[in-house]
Amino acid sequence: MTDPTPEPSPDAEGQNASQIPPAVDPQEILKAISGINLETIDADIESAFGSRMAELDKMLEGLDDLVNKIEKDIQNLDQPKPDSPQ
Repeated sequence: MTDPTPEPSPDAEGQNASQIPPAVDPQEILKAISGINLETIDADIESAFGSRMAELDKMLEGLDDLVNKIEKDIQNLDQPKPDSPQ
């Protein structure tokens, strides 16, 4: 019994050998292999970073308020109290 798969002719291989494959973007390969979209990841990172920066801004604002209150309390303690009549 003979093999039903035909052998490629040497002429066909010679024609294909001279062709240069097109340039492929490595990010496109990554997307195709893993299903990961780098733009989505970048957007998620930016969103998380923005959220954390907003939290940090609120914390720093609260810290500034606390520092101002402490400085005011210290100034009140440093001022001489009027002598009370005895």
